Amino acid sequence: MEYLEITPEDSIRWRSVWNLYEESFPVAERRKMDDHLRACNDDRFFPLSAWEGGELIGLMFFWEWDSYRYLEHLAVNPDLRGHGYGSQLLRYLRDSAHTIILEIDPLSNELSVRRLQFYERSGYTLTPYRFVHLPYRLGAKAQELLILSYPRMITKEQHNNFLRFVNEEVIRYCEREQ
Repeated sequence: MEYLEITPEDSIRWRSVWNLYEESFPVAERRKMDDHLRACNDDRFFPLSAWEGGELIGLMFFWEWDSYRYLEHLAVNPDLRGHGYGSQLLRYLRDSAHTIILEIDPLSNELSVRRLQFYERSGYTLTPYRFVHLPYRLGAKAQELLILSYPRMITKEQHNNFLRFVNEEVIRYCEREQ
């Protein structure tokens, strides 16, 4: 599998990546394209897509700072789900010395429980910490999420570092009132 950062200049691949992003996440949880492109100029942001034989396998957008990686978005092509590609993406992500942090929806339905089980099988630990994620779009509501970490459960101090980074840095690249 090949991991690439795709820009709008590569129009065919860009369209595939952007369509997967838009299809995979609700409006409140995704950036407008202009905000995404601004984030791409931040050296701490890694908007990677995975390709095999010219086919889009999936995407993972993550942030790196200090000793952390924050997996902001992970999606696998719907036609390829259930074939181990999501696990391969996570292995790529954790192939570093960083502590990885991600969030998932509260366990309110079968899909959210299956998502938790997927991450736990990949070595992630559900933490006791909660996170109210600010919306990426005006008019959307903040959402309470569960936090998972790898390779072990993060401490309260690490959780606070994560909150600070997301609420002060990541949020800069979201729709805001002018």
